[in-house]
Amino acid sequence: MLEFREQIPVTKELIYLNHAAISPTPIFALMESLGYLYGVSLKGSLHVNQVESDDFLNLRRVMGNFLNADPREISFIPNTSYGINMIVHGLNLSRGDVILTDNLEFPSTVYPLYKLAKRGVTVKMVKESPQNLEESILEELSDKVKLVVISHVSFNTGVRLDIGKIATRAKSNGSLLLVDAIQSAGALKIDVQETGVDFLVAGGYKWMMSPQGSGFMYVRKGLVQDPPFYGWKSSSTYMQFNPEIFALEEGPRRFEIGTIDISATLALTKVVERLTPIRDDIERRVLQLSAQVIDEAEDMGLEVITPKERRAGIVVVRTRDPRKVAEKLLAKKIVVSPRGEGVRISTHFYNTEEEVSKAVSEVKKSQS
Repeated sequence: MLEFREQIPVTKELIYLNHAAISPTPIFALMESLGYLYGVSLKGSLHVNQVESDDFLNLRRVMGNFLNADPREISFIPNTSYGINMIVHGLNLSRGDVILTDNLEFPSTVYPLYKLAKRGVTVKMVKESPQNLEESILEELSDKVKLVVISHVSFNTGVRLDIGKIATRAKSNGSLLLVDAIQSAGALKIDVQETGVDFLVAGGYKWMMSPQGSGFMYVRKGLVQDPPFYGWKSSSTYMQFNPEIFALEEGPRRFEIGTIDISATLALTKVVERLTPIRDDIERRVLQLSAQVIDEAEDMGLEVITPKERRAGIVVVRTRDPRKVAEKLLAKKIVVSPRGEGVRISTHFYNTEEEVSKAVSEVKKSQS
């Protein structure tokens, strides 16, 4: 853990507790990204062709190991919104079909569904407290629901859903489950085989500590075989450069309709290589630190919005004027985010107990 922390320059200047917004990129990942760009500078297309020679199979294997997925089920995407749109528009849902989601989602998880609503698909939104959200989703999961779209961890409350339990119920009802994992991938250990999810999407710039423009999409084998959009790499014959010949790519490249951000993706997979062997330790440490935030905040008489028994790495502490509180903490070189009715403290595994205590103490002072 200490060795990894040494790779994070922001720790020299700030107490950084804002990983649910953007994580600092480790030096080794930055070097991986810059190394690729330097190679392009030196050799142009020769370097690009070398990196792409296996159609990114090695990079897909890295992500597959991270998620316990087949490499052929992993596509690289620029952001979460892209992946969600690709999936929901690729399922050929029609008038009368129901999509189930909830009101604690980040807009990019829900907004693509409104496009489907315009053609008669029903978007059913569960409106519930963080404590009761999971039970309400399970209660609403009837056989009329074709797709469930949820976040593994809520961005504005920190509540963690049991996606395995929801996937099991969805399967029994003939429903599919799409999980936005941007607030869990990198903080929690995710096993797509064990949980049984059908789709998992995440950008890499939060808990996976990678550049913006990096991300991945898991699509269970046999689903969305014909994507909703085609680009020049959607064809298995794309290297013929012939617009009159098209044969739909059957592998994961079918979702990568154009050129991906190779530099950002290389950084992502380099981080994932480092995180995969210590996934259990990372999850244990993240949960330990978020528990410390809750315990110390409550000991100081602060109200915590995040349910302790359903937490991940995010803890939201209720405050007066959250934006002003975040500004006061920043003046003390502590970085958090105002979210909803409180400040969001999002600790990663390399943070220290002393940093957590300092942040919670300053939140308490701001309310005096």
